[in-house]
Amino acid sequence: MSGTVRAEAPGRLLELVRALGGSPERVLAAAGVTADDFADPDRPIEVEVVLRLIDAAAHEVGDDRFGLHAGSRMDYGALGVLTYAVLNAPTVGTALRNFERYARSHFRGPRIRLEIDGDEARLELVLDVPDGVPRRHHAEAAAVVGLRIMRQLIGRDWRPRRVRFAHDRPRDVSEHERIFGAPLGFRQGVHVGLVFDAGDLERPVRDADRRLLPIIERHLDELLAKPEPGDAWLGEVRSAIASSVCDGHPGIQAVARRLGVSVRTLQRRLGEQRTVFKTLVEDVRRELALRYLADGRTRLTDVAFLVGYSELSAFGRAFHRWTGSTPLAMRRSLTAASTTRA
Repeated sequence: MSGTVRAEAPGRLLELVRALGGSPERVLAAAGVTADDFADPDRPIEVEVVLRLIDAAAHEVGDDRFGLHAGSRMDYGALGVLTYAVLNAPTVGTALRNFERYARSHFRGPRIRLEIDGDEARLELVLDVPDGVPRRHHAEAAAVVGLRIMRQLIGRDWRPRRVRFAHDRPRDVSEHERIFGAPLGFRQGVHVGLVFDAGDLERPVRDADRRLLPIIERHLDELLAKPEPGDAWLGEVRSAIASSVCDGHPGIQAVARRLGVSVRTLQRRLGEQRTVFKTLVEDVRRELALRYLADGRTRLTDVAFLVGYSELSAFGRAFHRWTGSTPLAMRRSLTAASTTRA
């Protein structure tokens, strides 16, 4: 699933383009959006639009390393209150778990993931990017922002062990090497990943305000737990999508008819709930696929059909985008977990 992000951060990107002498209007046009789309900092913007926007910005200012430079200059205060939950935690481990836990306050769909494997820890941004959507500059900007956050938590001399990207290796990585000071991996299957010493998770956070953290965490917990006014209605939309998903891609026109509303009304109400139709479709497909895979009796070809794919290979690629795993590996994992609980 692609998902959405709050408009504030990409809106600041347009300010950077102007500061560098470029035309935000040309960048917006290239990405297929307008300035009005970014007028409200809380408005949901499709991730694909953001990726196209930063790629267009790189072309506009003529900087092949624009993502790296934008990440160095962007104010990660655009993450809102999430920033305070990270920077005021007692330890780096708590800070990154807060990042992972509360990221939904900033975006829907993309996920922050912290994993520990032996003496290594991995902080990853997991993002489904459809084929043909340029991801490089967004990924490199996100990696630099992650690096800056880690250095603010620990100290300016901190370095990761490795940095991982899903995109192809650029022809010239000298700037990457200068900024990260670590080995680089490309075509790694994760949008962005910082690999570092797991012992860093135990380190205290510099300059954290211990009194502020509980207030921030309580606010974010309430924000994420509070039922939104449109939750019941979103459930109806999801049900309508699920009812038609095995017929192929459930078009927005068909779902709007099921709900008895116009396409424009459906799009407007989804926007009010900080989501978009495509995100819901991908969410429903992923959840249905996981449900069918957990039932070991359903053949993989049938699972593919039930979630709207006529070919198993196409389903496999989509499932890998959603979860980072293959359907067969996920089935084995779900079956093993079920056996363990039993």
